Amino acid sequence: MNKAMNNLCLILLLMYTMIAATGTPANGYENEEGILVGRIAHIEGNLLRYVQEEKDWVITVKDSPFGLEDTLYSEDDSKAELIMPNGTWIRTGENTQLQLIALYPDATTVDVGSGLARLYNKSNYAIIKVTTPFGYVVAPANAVFDLYVGDESMEVIAVRGDLDFVHERTGAKHRINEGAASIIADRRDIALGDGTVDGQWDDWNNQRDRIWAKRLDSSDDSANYLPVPIREESYVLEEYGNWERVYYEGAYHRLWRPTRINPGWRPFTAGRWTVYYGDNCWIPAEPFGYVTHHYGSWIYVKPARAWYWAPPIVRAPAGVPAININFGWYPGRVGWIHSGSSAGWVPLHPTEAYYGHRPWGHRTTLITARAPVTINISQYRNLDEAVIIPRHDFYRGTSYAPLVEKPIDRKTLINNYTPTTVINNTVIKNFNDDTRRFSYNDAKAVRKPHATVISRITTNQQLHQDPSRLGRQGIEQDLTRLNTAPQPVPKAAALPPVLTPKLVDADKVAKPLQEMERTPKEIKPKNRERQIFPDTQPSSDRQPQSTRGPGRIDPNQEAGGQVIDRRTPPPREPVNIEAAQPAKETAPPREVQQRGPGDRGRIDSTPGTTDQNNDRRIRSPREPGNIEAGQPAKETTLPGDEQRRGPDNRGRIDSTPGTTDQNNDRRIRSPREPGNIEAGQPAKETTLPGVDQRRGPGNRNRVDSTPGTTDQNNDRRIRSPGETSNQEAARDLNRVQQGRQEQELQQRQQQEAQARQQQENQQRQQQEAQARQQQESQQRQQLEAQARQQQENQQRQQQEAQARQQQESQQRQQLEAQARQQQENQQRQQ
Repeated sequence: MNKAMNNLCLILLLMYTMIAATGTPANGYENEEGILVGRIAHIEGNLLRYVQEEKDWVITVKDSPFGLEDTLYSEDDSKAELIMPNGTWIRTGENTQLQLIALYPDATTVDVGSGLARLYNKSNYAIIKVTTPFGYVVAPANAVFDLYVGDESMEVIAVRGDLDFVHERTGAKHRINEGAASIIADRRDIALGDGTVDGQWDDWNNQRDRIWAKRLDSSDDSANYLPVPIREESYVLEEYGNWERVYYEGAYHRLWRPTRINPGWRPFTAGRWTVYYGDNCWIPAEPFGYVTHHYGSWIYVKPARAWYWAPPIVRAPAGVPAININFGWYPGRVGWIHSGSSAGWVPLHPTEAYYGHRPWGHRTTLITARAPVTINISQYRNLDEAVIIPRHDFYRGTSYAPLVEKPIDRKTLINNYTPTTVINNTVIKNFNDDTRRFSYNDAKAVRKPHATVISRITTNQQLHQDPSRLGRQGIEQDLTRLNTAPQPVPKAAALPPVLTPKLVDADKVAKPLQEMERTPKEIKPKNRERQIFPDTQPSSDRQPQSTRGPGRIDPNQEAGGQVIDRRTPPPREPVNIEAAQPAKETAPPREVQQRGPGDRGRIDSTPGTTDQNNDRRIRSPREPGNIEAGQPAKETTLPGDEQRRGPDNRGRIDSTPGTTDQNNDRRIRSPREPGNIEAGQPAKETTLPGVDQRRGPGNRNRVDSTPGTTDQNNDRRIRSPGETSNQEAARDLNRVQQGRQEQELQQRQQQEAQARQQQENQQRQQQEAQARQQQESQQRQQLEAQARQQQENQQRQQQEAQARQQQESQQRQQLEAQARQQQENQQRQQ
């Protein structure tokens, strides 16, 4: 019995060791790329991160990770943009609590506890599930939607694509269609909303879309070298470096070399370390730092005396030297060394093992107490390029570049430095007591979320107990078990989401929330509501060279082997959910909205255009003859505007002076042609001298005005103007001349109006260009100010370091002097 138990324990231990060596995720959901981790791509204002180890909040920064069970909270007037490697993009507004529950190649599950968020599913195969206190939303591929989550209610709006919403209390599933009404839900019931979005929020998202579209348009070359899940990062490689054909270890490789760097630059110097789920994670201070320090590996090519970045690959081709590691995210691929008051790290070669507490990237060796690891420091390929800093500065500042000690030769490092798998109390004496190890900069959070928000964080963490339900298959199975409920009706009692911010002073997070003065406010104020009019510019959905897809497929194709063309969808019709009322079409000024076969409710507001679907002419707001309330439309055309009737267009007339309506077999005169039909009066035929207008078999109401000719159909003679009285001929001539003058005047007025319109357009374009220039100038000034601030900080840190060194040197000299003095005294006494 004891022998059998021993064998069983041995087998279990062997299985555990194999799992640790291969890096299989501990949650049971297999992913050959390891743990997927997203990043915070953009921040405006302050964004707070919850630190589970300290039960506290810190200020996070751009290019910091977002993965596992991370929770973020945005301050007042703050916005953020997050990008996941499976095609999920998330943008958050102010006072928004966001928590990642699960991130897999085929599914993203996040929780929006409060605030405003827009989510993009840019994948062709993955789905998104968003939980809230009032229910959850499931979005398929290529969907975009808004969430407004308040204290007592929430609203879901389908910006693009169709969604499913499941109510928390009733468990009923409701369909939300693109362009249709939204869903407003509270803890008891749901109702229809008007489908409007917050105008300022929508403008900011459109602005971010345009920025990404411009970035991706200029990054096609670098995109060819990156796996699909991180291909949106290619724009920064285009701007800050070059791809070169490098001969390394017996073969040529395409490697990226940074060009906009300082002399003597080394990787993992411009930035800082922070503890992230037990391992030290690199927070870059360089624009290209995130993708190059969390994916792939750095290689030092001695003949070129330069560092090159080897991007990750999906699978290593046979027969090629393994300088590229498989696709996977790492906190920072370095090996750790220390000695006395110094700590340092060595950038790992692609063939060298990475040690971590979690199975981050492919072939991560897990650190366990039962299996201690022995590292031979002399085996580090890049040991000559080790980065050494004072250990008391390890968790300070935003860049180690000013603190890096002079290079130490390989022999000295081998003899005097000790390798380790992790930074802990053996390297930094007060490691466990130093709360700065969880910081992302030296800034302190003045205001923090109240302690009541932590209860929802803890509840969401329990969802990992059944990870199989967090993948795409599990989410879809749960959704198919529910029956689609009938569409709810609009209700006056459906309250719009109102949010009371949870941010309080940092020293009041544990005090009763009721004792604090807080002002509730609508997440979507009435004065900012508007229907969605998608921007006509290319959106950030476009991927360079290919659309997004899993890292295992062909980089130029998506699932199914088809190249997807993602263009901005046609403008959508606004929604009017008033009971028994049709939707009213309202277009923004100067915006042309073309109607297609599937968009019959939208008109063309271009002056003088034609509604092809309803077979009638639609005028612009400035065109005479617009439909007045309760009055039928009057057809008015501009002189010279020729609109001919075809077999299917019998309600339109030909307004060309002197032309003939072929369908009704009668002559239609222009507005200025003499003899127009007066109310209740028959038409009088008046012709100009010398004009031959002959009647054919199908044109019996037109006469021949040639002097002295005969009307063949009516068998009577038509007199010329010379046979009439001179007075009548003069009147006719005067009317014709007046008509011509009026026609010329109208044409001149039309030309002047067009010139004014063109001038207004030019002025507007100039104003927009000036606004863009001002915005770019402000951004440039901000960047320059930040650069100056960073430079000043670096200089101050250098000065402080020099001052410390001088002080230490003086103290050492004093101690040495005292020791010499004592020694001399002792000798003198002897």
